[in-house]
Amino acid sequence: MASDEELMSAVAGGDLNAFEELVRRHERGAVNVAFRMLFDEHRAQDVAQEAFLRVFQSAPKYKPTAKFRTYLYRVLTRICIDHYRKRSASPSDELDSMPDKTDSPSDVFMRNEQVERVRRALDSLPLRQRTALVLQHYEGLSYHEVAEALGCSVRAVDSLLIRAKCSLKKELEGTL
Repeated sequence: MASDEELMSAVAGGDLNAFEELVRRHERGAVNVAFRMLFDEHRAQDVAQEAFLRVFQSAPKYKPTAKFRTYLYRVLTRICIDHYRKRSASPSDELDSMPDKTDSPSDVFMRNEQVERVRRALDSLPLRQRTALVLQHYEGLSYHEVAEALGCSVRAVDSLLIRAKCSLKKELEGTL
């Protein structure tokens, strides 16, 4: 199986099948990151598509100095930041998952309340802190990969994550 970097090289040569494979591998993660940053499912899908379009357009200039996923998330987070700054609507009220059929209505209600409290707490974070937290905690990127995606130092990522976690702890204290 070809690596992501090999696929990007093929994309640069005009191989659309290679691009489709990259999208297949990374689309879900890209939409998840965008959703956790923007809290809007439709905007998240649009942003992910826009990120893949930009990756496709820049394929001839791509240099594999980092993992492809890190490169994709850097493009994606820049687009999310642009959309976040332009947004006028409040976070979406949509829930992350459908209830399990074995859950009681009160279990579903309590879980949905917890999800909404966490979502509001995340939304209250400054954008760079939220982005660092989403990439590191939800997407499992290393500090180094987060730093590359955000265009900052590992030390700055550490600082962003410490502040984000402290803010979340204060915001959620006693509510979960």
